[in-house]
Amino acid sequence: MTAGRHSFSIADASTPNAGRIYDYLLGGDHNFEIDRVAADQLLKDVPEMTLWVRLIRWFLAEATERLVKEGFTKFLDFASGLPTVDHIHQTAPKGTKVIYSDIDPVTVAYAQDIVAGLPDVAYVQGDAGSPELTLQLPVVDKLFDSDRKVAIGFNGIAWFLPDDRVRHALQTFYDWAAPGSRLFLCDTNIAIVTPTTRKMEEFYKKVKEPVHQRNEARIRELLGKWKICEPGLRPLEEWIPIERKRVEKATEIGGGNLIGAILSKEG
Repeated sequence: MTAGRHSFSIADASTPNAGRIYDYLLGGDHNFEIDRVAADQLLKDVPEMTLWVRLIRWFLAEATERLVKEGFTKFLDFASGLPTVDHIHQTAPKGTKVIYSDIDPVTVAYAQDIVAGLPDVAYVQGDAGSPELTLQLPVVDKLFDSDRKVAIGFNGIAWFLPDDRVRHALQTFYDWAAPGSRLFLCDTNIAIVTPTTRKMEEFYKKVKEPVHQRNEARIRELLGKWKICEPGLRPLEEWIPIERKRVEKATEIGGGNLIGAILSKEG
């Protein structure tokens, strides 16, 4: 989950990086001391963040499993981060075609090493807020055999993008994809502003990765022509079996929660 267009390089050890902080919160080791210090400070103010980032990754795995059961064998994922913990190619069966992308060139270089030797997996550089450039890359047609009935991931990136760029990305995906395609995403559903919300916003401003908090009504407006599949736009904990007490604590953050959906292009 490397963030927006002006993201600092994941290799820059002089300043905290949102993608590396995310990796640390997931329990990964692709982070620097400055990220761990920053993340620990974030956890003092927002202790629910560890569960939140895990919910995001668990939702990705759940969406992948559901779409595989529907017969999808081609996945195109945006703002993928490092494909290390329960990512698509680790969840889907062997032979599934997966193209990952990220805006940060060093993340891409690291990730290409990770997936090297996997003939059905590619990793490219691309901007989730301007996906048309990624969709035009030759590797897309090469790996997908020009088949545009695919599953598209837009998971854990929307809150790092302003509304206009989210709307543009979702419309671009819709125009490009074939009927029957699916898109899965998650975003914040913040009903009220609280001290916790403010602390989280202040933190990400300090690491130069501002977040854009939304509520469910706003998210629905941004979906455009995409149709929401069953079970609907639901809190992530309703997608994933998890201890209720832990979830209730997590959803206290900012007076809201994380919600996700699988969308369909019909017609």
